[in-house]
Amino acid sequence: MYEIGCGVAFFIWLGWLARLLISINSQLERNLNKVGYRLSWLSLRPKPMDNNHRQRGFLRKAGKFIFVALLGTISIWFSWLYVAINIGGFAYFYLNDVGAPQNVKEFRWRMRNTDLTFDEIVQGMALVAGNKLDPMHLGQQLREEMIDRGNA
Repeated sequence: MYEIGCGVAFFIWLGWLARLLISINSQLERNLNKVGYRLSWLSLRPKPMDNNHRQRGFLRKAGKFIFVALLGTISIWFSWLYVAINIGGFAYFYLNDVGAPQNVKEFRWRMRNTDLTFDEIVQGMALVAGNKLDPMHLGQQLREEMIDRGNA
């Protein structure tokens, strides 16, 4: 039974690696870069981009990818625990997305599939926040954060 769990965990890990490679080279990543964010390599969630993210060379990115991949190989040995955590995480993110309003779902689709301008992304981010934020104020705040982090 343990060997089957390791096999299933291995295939989930391979799928996760493929998803990581696709995600870090996706349109979503490019759109997030425009507002000073990037996808986390561990959770694939947006996070602020540090000051030298764009200047990193291929070898440094490849080394980071190998390190992250090795972390996954260690978790394969936990067999069914790794499988359960991945299934639980997938269900959690899927169920969170199901209850989102239609306009938020449309913005997420546009972020993943179309090249948006800075202003379009800011308006969408304000929409996702429930129109609690003024898009002009949010855009100014994002520009200031990008300048502070050195990736403007």
